[in-house]
Formats: sequence, C-alpha cells, structure tokens
Amino acid sequence: MSSFVEKLDAEALAFFNEVANKPFSQQAVAFLNAYWPEVQSQAEFIFTVAWEVIKYADMNAKGISLIYQYEEGNDLDFDIGLYFYEQLCKFVEQPKNAKWASEEFAMSQPYMMTAIKRKQELREKVDVNFDGRISMLEYLLYQYKDVANPADFCVRSMGNSEEHPEIRKARLALEEVNKRIRAYEAEKARLEAESKLPGVKGLKATNELAQLGSSPLWEELNAALITAEAAVRIATRKFGGGNYRAPADGSAARSAPTEGSLWWMNRDLEEKKKRYGR
Repeated sequence: MSSFVEKLDAEALAFFNEVANKPFSQQAVAFLNAYWPEVQSQAEFIFTVAWEVIKYADMNAKGISLIYQYEEGNDLDFDIGLYFYEQLCKFVEQPKNAKWASEEFAMSQPYMMTAIKRKQELREKVDVNFDGRISMLEYLLYQYKDVANPADFCVRSMGNSEEHPEIRKARLALEEVNKRIRAYEAEKARLEAESKLPGVKGLKATNELAQLGSSPLWEELNAALITAEAAVRIATRKFGGGNYRAPADGSAARSAPTEGSLWWMNRDLEEKKKRYGR
C-alpha cells in the first residue's frame, strides 16, 4: 500500500475533493465502501460516535443548537477541527461511554494531544488537500491510517465510483425522511414555545401539540419512512450478502462497492424507525 503522505496527482486530487465536498455521512459511506474488509468492525463507532460528534462540532461552529435546524455540512476549519477532536476524546473517556473505549474499538479511539501538537497534525497530515479545513474523509483516512491512506483510497474508489440506481433511490428516500423530520420537529418546537404563552393562543398551541402525532405532518413523515424502508429493503435484497451479479455486457463495471452503503442505510433507517416509526 502507498504511503499516507504520498501526494495525489491532479486527477486523484480532483476526485478526492469531489468526495470531500459531499455531506459528512456520504464521505463516511465512501470510506466504508472502499475499506469494508478492513474496517467493518468499526462501522458502529463511525456512525454512532464520530458522525454524531463531527455534526455536533459543525453545529457549534454555526451557532445551531437544535438538530432540526441543521443542514449536514462537509468540513470544519482547523479551530473547529481541534474542538471536534477534543469532544471526541472527552466522549470516549466518559464512564457512561465505556463501550467505545473497549478493545473492540481500539482502532477508532483518538489519541490525546496538546492543541499545538494537534494543530500541527491537522496541518501536516490530516489536511490532505491543503485547504485549511478538515473533512470527514480526511479524519477517517488519518484515524485508520494503519489500513488506509488518501492515494490508496483514490485507487480503490476512482474506477468504480458510480452509485447503483437502487442504492441512490434508497439514499434519496432516506433524505426525504430527513426533510419530513425537520418539518415535523420545527412545528413541534413552534407549538411547544407557543403553548407557554398565556390565554387563548397558549391553549390553542397546547391543543395542536397534543394532536401533532396524528397531523398531516406526522402522516407525511410516516409515509416517507415506509417508502424509505421499502427502498432500503429492495437494495439490500439485491446487493446484500454478495447477491448482486453485474450484467454480462459490463455495463455495471464502474459501479461502486455496496457493503458500506447498505450497512449505513440500514443503520440510519433503524434509528429513524426507533424515533419516528409506529
């Protein structure tokens, strides 16, 4: 495997930047697709810990406190990158999160560093494209540098980067659920605030809040969730467990690996059903 610090040629750098400009979650999926055999045991850490903490850091940088107001970002500046690593280290060290500090996830655990040392690492090693910002992809490649590096990622990914239509359909269906969740949570927050007002306006909001669970917004969210579940099931049935066979004419030769995509979509669906399913 090539060196972690090996420079990318112009074509590889353009591809790398294309992936790094996607939302955090899509960057994580691209990484998992490329390195599934090596890092599948760490997928839960990436989803549950790293993804949540990097979104939290991005929200903090943008002054957003409510998740429904947040549009997923794609990178952090160096100062927020420092904050991200600081929060990641604190999270793993908390006794209630002992699971993530176990040997099972040793590969994913961040190293404590001084701010000066961390900033040097960010500048000299993590920031692959030298843009002064840290993407999810750059974090993942650096964290799992024992098995991954930027040049190797590009070699593994560039020749087969096209998303299968069924997987794209499932991903977009889950994005539609996100839109419905934001609409529902925004209305819930509005009604909760207005329910505290005195008089008729407060009573009206309280009544509407009680009925929100059977409102058109909820029904639209539930319908989107059902549609997404069906799309994810179809994609998983077709591509999961090595079931997929490319057409003999080679028309799917450039299609991307699917293991990371399928795992991530199923895991995302699981969380959505847990919070909003009936």
